[in-house]
Amino acid sequence: MKPRVWWSLVFLICTVAALLLWQSLGADPHAARWQDYLKRLSRITDLPVPDPAPLPLRLYPSDRDLGHSLPEHRIDLLDYIELRHCDLMALVSQRNSALGKLQAASLRLQYEQRFIEQAQTCLASGALDNPELVSVLKQVIENKQATLPRLRWNALAAGPELRHFLSLSPSATAGDSQGALSGLEMLVSSLFDGQNRKMKQPVDLELHLEQLIRSQAAGQLLRRQAQAVESLERGNRMLAAVDPAVLCPRNRASTRAKRLRNVLDNIWGPKVQKALAEAQRQRSKLADSLAVMAAQPTATEAFKSWHAHYFGPDGLESQLKQSLKEHVKLWQSRLRPCGLMPGQS
Repeated sequence: MKPRVWWSLVFLICTVAALLLWQSLGADPHAARWQDYLKRLSRITDLPVPDPAPLPLRLYPSDRDLGHSLPEHRIDLLDYIELRHCDLMALVSQRNSALGKLQAASLRLQYEQRFIEQAQTCLASGALDNPELVSVLKQVIENKQATLPRLRWNALAAGPELRHFLSLSPSATAGDSQGALSGLEMLVSSLFDGQNRKMKQPVDLELHLEQLIRSQAAGQLLRRQAQAVESLERGNRMLAAVDPAVLCPRNRASTRAKRLRNVLDNIWGPKVQKALAEAQRQRSKLADSLAVMAAQPTATEAFKSWHAHYFGPDGLESQLKQSLKEHVKLWQSRLRPCGLMPGQS
């Protein structure tokens, strides 16, 4: 074989291998697991796999529907000059700069928090000898404190970090899912903990927001939740169509029944059910954080409606539990007459 032909063949083989590897890595293992399970049921029962329905997903609301408008607390120029005694001039100047006016909600929150703390320290120290300025500063502090709950909400719920974390894209990547889920838990605790309204150190806020922007684990969990609901419903329809009398004539296990038991032992239990349990554990952590957010007085109707779609009384999580319960009952009702359910002699 000529060298050029040889190297062309090697190149072609490597290209095909790389393409196959890319396809295998790019496939959604969760969807593939369900597809394999349903196909096996179909082959054994001689029933077609029901056509898939659109996944019952709901996108995260728009920023316009999530965020709160915030008032600007203006300070008179002469009062502003007097604030040099409180070391507030630099802080206010930074906020009023071109970049300051465009800062992210999380940075705006940190600015307001620092202003309040420095202003309160200034008043306590007696550095201001102008009673009128003292009155103005107290009013500004009061106004800013009243705005903090909405700022806290905007910093997380309406921020790009949480939106990215909740991406429903089929190509979403989990990243450090456990770290990001813990980061969200810390953010919720820091921003919305009723027992401790004072925010943690600003660096913690940015650190945990950074964890969210590096992961799309939450959206991946919600997509898999919807995929499980849709796939279980199809599996339920197939198992419900199986006649136990035909599967177990005179209460004896047919060959088909034994093959179904193999699917139960080798596919459903160790693969599908195990993956469902692991995803549920992760969703539980996500659900706890989102439930705290939905219970906040500052939670918008758009957020509460979105949250209810997934975790409300009639949401996807509740539907998933009901579909899973029904699936297990169908397995039992089909295999128990054959004496093939685990635990039967």
